[in-house]
Amino acid sequence: MRLIYHLVLPALLLAVPLPAQLRFSALSETQFGNLPAGEPSGLKTSYHQLSLDYALEGFQIGLRGEGFGSSEPDRNYGELLQRFASYRRGPLQATIGHFYTIVGSGILAHAFELPGVITEDRGSRRRYQIVRDLDGAHVRYRAGRATVQLLRGSPINTSLPPGLSGINRRQGTVQGGSLQLKTHKNLDTGFSMLHYDIGGQEETGAALNARWRLAPLLTHLGLKGLYADLHGEYAQRDVTANRLFSLDRDLGRALYLSSSLTWGAWGASLEYKDYEDFSLSQVNNPPTLIREHSAYLLNRNTHDLLADDEQGYQAELSYTFAGGQALTANFTRAVRRHDTGDEDDETLREIFLQVDSPVGEYIDAQLFADFSRNHILENEKSRLYGTLWNWSFNDRHTLNFDAQFQDIERRFGTLDFPYTNLYLNLEAHRAPGLSAAIQLQRTTDELETGADPSGTTWWWGLNLGAEIRDGHNVSIFAGQRRAGLACTAGTCYEVLGFQGVEMRLHNRFF
Repeated sequence: MRLIYHLVLPALLLAVPLPAQLRFSALSETQFGNLPAGEPSGLKTSYHQLSLDYALEGFQIGLRGEGFGSSEPDRNYGELLQRFASYRRGPLQATIGHFYTIVGSGILAHAFELPGVITEDRGSRRRYQIVRDLDGAHVRYRAGRATVQLLRGSPINTSLPPGLSGINRRQGTVQGGSLQLKTHKNLDTGFSMLHYDIGGQEETGAALNARWRLAPLLTHLGLKGLYADLHGEYAQRDVTANRLFSLDRDLGRALYLSSSLTWGAWGASLEYKDYEDFSLSQVNNPPTLIREHSAYLLNRNTHDLLADDEQGYQAELSYTFAGGQALTANFTRAVRRHDTGDEDDETLREIFLQVDSPVGEYIDAQLFADFSRNHILENEKSRLYGTLWNWSFNDRHTLNFDAQFQDIERRFGTLDFPYTNLYLNLEAHRAPGLSAAIQLQRTTDELETGADPSGTTWWWGLNLGAEIRDGHNVSIFAGQRRAGLACTAGTCYEVLGFQGVEMRLHNRFF
């Protein structure tokens, strides 16, 4: 594989005439500061990422490197983390090197990245981007009503940062493919099978999926203007011919069902999950069925899916008024089973309500409330109330105000640890590309890392942003950042606390 890159890629770069597309971008993040109460308080670190893509007609090659430097010894690294060559022509797409893909709903495999999400490893104190790609070969071909996908690659362990001496972040192999058929103009069906050789253990997973678009049938029945569809996928681990359709609940399995409906101003969706022993570390990413909130306090408390043992559903209903007002209601329930019918099954219940409405000609307002009860991994009861206001004074100036208050009852055995969270954010924008925001947080959580002995802790932060010119952006943070969980696109990761100054510079040169 390395020989192919050393011979083919330079030849393509030198031999291909213009016109071609060359894209080069750089992302840098520099910090002067440390964890709250961390030593030294003036720790200096810098993270850099360089990406280069070169495309000509159907050919494309790409490289991406990352580097990290620290004023503390034994933390620096610099590595070429991605390189690929791909070819696309008509129904064919082929890639060698690092690639992203999804098999079905992500139950068997999902290779992806979280653009711009830089995380920091607590142990080594190195920063790096969260990327879950595969290193190998990938082919996709569409012919008529059929789509075939074949892949073979090594997954990466994203819980480990680059630059660790003697540590191989890529171990094992995933190989197989999928066949998707449009058996009818309104019905898609598919079959997927992957073989895993990871951590010294080999097994085969298989999945069946189908999607049925019901709008034509509903129109034929006289229900015009009504759109609906049904989607389902069922997968098993350690598959053999006589166990493919087994109902044995001790088998590693995953069932995902979803349905959506729109009718005029109404919209509704319903999803169901039943996962048992289906957490394929760093390989798959089943649908979570947990609402991902944009509200800061709710996002940092989002439940992280436990695909080895979780059952539940999510339902959402929305209505849009003629005046632009919108109502949204979401209900989520997740269960971690012990034994079938066991009264001690651990559950999570969450009700989320939101109202969006214009207020006059220049103001948009949002009110939301969330009520949850979490018995999975912890015992918490939470109530949150929040509001977001947006004032557009003219075409160039806007002002946003975000306020959230959360009251949490937490219990460990017979001990109660209630606390409250407060989040305030005031942000101003001036077009083109200037922004400034001040953020204030408060908690009475006595178990919060770095909490004051009184049980009350405050955080403040100032954010400045500017678009220097087209493709060049800078953002500066100064103050204190609260530690906790953050979730993006269904993937949750730890955010370490920080106190100091941080500058992020993103440049897209061409």
